[in-house]
Amino acid sequence: MIAINLKIAAAFRQIAALLEAGAGMKDKNVAFKIRAYLRAAKTIEELPKDVSTYGGIKDLQELPGIGEATAKKIVEYLETGNIEALEKLRRASGGVSAELMGIENLGPKRAMLIQKELGITTVPELITAAKAGKLRTLPRFSEVIEKKILESAGRSKERSTRFPRESVEEDVEILLGALRKVTGVERAEAAGSYRRKQATVGDIDILVVTRSAAAVSAAISKLPFVRNVVAQGDKKLSFDLLSGLRVDVRFVSKNQWGSALLYFTGSKEHNIAMRIVAIKKGWKLSEYGLFDAKGKVIASKEERDIYGKLELVYREPWERVGELR
Repeated sequence: MIAINLKIAAAFRQIAALLEAGAGMKDKNVAFKIRAYLRAAKTIEELPKDVSTYGGIKDLQELPGIGEATAKKIVEYLETGNIEALEKLRRASGGVSAELMGIENLGPKRAMLIQKELGITTVPELITAAKAGKLRTLPRFSEVIEKKILESAGRSKERSTRFPRESVEEDVEILLGALRKVTGVERAEAAGSYRRKQATVGDIDILVVTRSAAAVSAAISKLPFVRNVVAQGDKKLSFDLLSGLRVDVRFVSKNQWGSALLYFTGSKEHNIAMRIVAIKKGWKLSEYGLFDAKGKVIASKEERDIYGKLELVYREPWERVGELR
């Protein structure tokens, strides 16, 4: 991937995240803007060459998902290394760190709280604080949340290698076959970009339904093609295959299979678009299920159930992009 493209895409995703977190919620077009920035980020990230080679504002608007507003911001970044609209949102949100904004499982609100209460603005500082148990002392944090953030912060510093899908398909299918034969495994399926059949994949996310996570986790870690187990617990097992491919096995309950598979399959833009639909109905959608305003589960067992309750046409994994019809 091209560095400058990734930086601009990351900036657009930060704008979308800040808008979703509440900055600019007085804007009646905020839902549209969130989707627009996520579409633009995806387009830029997947360009085969440096975005600066595509010309000026009018030329950039020829790219799918790039409108006049996003094209102007691309040019602004190329010329100044900055996007003033993003800086305004950061200032409105207390000057949240761009580096913290890139951490999965953190989110703008938590990033702002960490920055305000602990003075943390960088990933190394965040890792140090999490290891020292400082995050769990903050309001609305817990030891579990702290652990998730620590894992995500560590991963942000890991390799960013992506593999052509065809080069890892055999390994993944062999792994899935082996997992399904492990005693105690009820269901197992790959998620993420692999399930969406993207041209390249990074880490492989696999969801497993079991009632005995500890025993299953131990059995998986002993498979002959597994090496370098880096995390092992009742919720998640992370390891490398002999090929160097990183695998994250996540253990989920049978009743939450559909919502978890939907969440971890992505894309991120598609998930956010679905959450916006849920919000408009007064509901909440997460990896744990679709809930009504009182917190009652509406759907969670199968993906199709969730699409149906949201009155959306079911989409195959490879069709899950930002737009919803």
